[in-house]
Amino acid sequence: MPDQGPVADLLRLLAGHLRRYRARTLQDVATRALREPGSGRAWVVTVLNASLSARWHLYHRPLLEVRRLRSRWAYRRRPATDGSHRRLSLLCPTRNRLAQVRRFVRSVARTAADPSRIELLFYVDRDDPALPGYRALLASGTLAGCRCELLVGDPVGVPAAWNALASAATGELLMMANDDQLYVDHGWDAALDARVTELSAPHPDGLLCLYFDGGQYPEGGRDFPIVTRAWYETLGYFVPTVFSQWEVETWVFDIAERAGRLHAVPGVFVEHLHYQDYKAPFDATYQRHRMTRQKSFGDHALFLRTTPQRIAEAEKLRRGAAVGPRDPATFWFTGYLAENRHRMLGDLAGLPDPESTPHRIPLFTGGGWLSGAHTGCPVVRDVLLGVPEATLPESGAVSLLVLPPATELPADLTVEPSADAGCLVVWYGLRVPAGSTLRVAGSPTDWGPGRCVIVSATTPVDLHGGTAEPSVVVRFTVADPDREEHPDRPDGADREDRASDTVEAAGHG
Repeated sequence: MPDQGPVADLLRLLAGHLRRYRARTLQDVATRALREPGSGRAWVVTVLNASLSARWHLYHRPLLEVRRLRSRWAYRRRPATDGSHRRLSLLCPTRNRLAQVRRFVRSVARTAADPSRIELLFYVDRDDPALPGYRALLASGTLAGCRCELLVGDPVGVPAAWNALASAATGELLMMANDDQLYVDHGWDAALDARVTELSAPHPDGLLCLYFDGGQYPEGGRDFPIVTRAWYETLGYFVPTVFSQWEVETWVFDIAERAGRLHAVPGVFVEHLHYQDYKAPFDATYQRHRMTRQKSFGDHALFLRTTPQRIAEAEKLRRGAAVGPRDPATFWFTGYLAENRHRMLGDLAGLPDPESTPHRIPLFTGGGWLSGAHTGCPVVRDVLLGVPEATLPESGAVSLLVLPPATELPADLTVEPSADAGCLVVWYGLRVPAGSTLRVAGSPTDWGPGRCVIVSATTPVDLHGGTAEPSVVVRFTVADPDREEHPDRPDGADREDRASDTVEAAGHG
């Protein structure tokens, strides 16, 4: 870039306030002023930032405040939601930006319907001059009603920092965040909950990638992906670390679109106060990892070369979908079991009073019915005889699971001992009192009296009984029809090894 002098640089930068003159080369003009303190250009960025600050206070901030107030009024008029309260983890790398972090947290908390279920995690480099301030800010473990945690580690770059934060997160939804974001629309967390609940029916495996779509991006543009825990555990990472910065989100959205799991959360505005859009001051932190446009070009070239890897990751997600529940409507016997539920309930009167701990009563194993099935559960036996799929496989197994009130099924009872890894396990709710829950691969699923949940034998299932009376589940195995059609297909998604990041936790709540 030819050197035209500091005054010419300033005029070019000030012209960027008008969108028609906002070329990407302006980033290099400001970068040169920051990197060459002896060139007499430092004042150029100072003047530019003063104009950006004035623009924020006089133009952007009033507009955003009006929208926030309007959204709060509109939120009060919305119909009641389904009551879901998923834990949300916002993952925010930050450096030397205490003021921006305070503003970001305040925007998150004051627009959330329930700030108490929001977890804010911040990654700060151990050489950050503002580290003592971060520790003081987050020392209590809570901020504006949100749970906060500070992770301190080596300067590993923004993508690796996001992965370290994801590894420490406990939320059901992992949300990419930056300290230059502002949450504007009230009830964004409720809108996200409602969208995930809506998508749970067509995608019971819980593999979802979402993004807020408030109209601040060009049509079809996306920013800051939100992924479910099932997504994260299937891929084994939150974002790729092969890029310097620019194509990280594009990678996530690309594989989500290829896998058919990309969904907008409409009507939620999250402002991105980015210097390239003249919405924030231009500081050295932007340039710590965003060094030059040449790196941007390098990342884009690398993105194009990694198309085969992204295709493979999308396929991994499609295979990983098999860990979720199968559609019970595709199995004929689910209706048959529901029709005979009241008959089978009669067997419960003959069962001994439940013990203080959950237990399993085997009824069929090793190719034959056990004596307990004949004497203690004759109706269950007769009904299951009408389901040949339950006893035809060599590894077929049928059992009763009994949970006393307010107990959880222990890990050693969540798997049928004789179940083949390639079969399906049917969980049939014979008695399901209020408050009972069943989670598949960490995600809640539709569960209730007379309902079937059908999963692969290798899928983790968590069952928690209700509080009023014992829970009783009929569990049996059937052959996987998909495996019969595609015998060479792997049972589950491969997992990438993820290098663990060594971090120092501070400010735990």
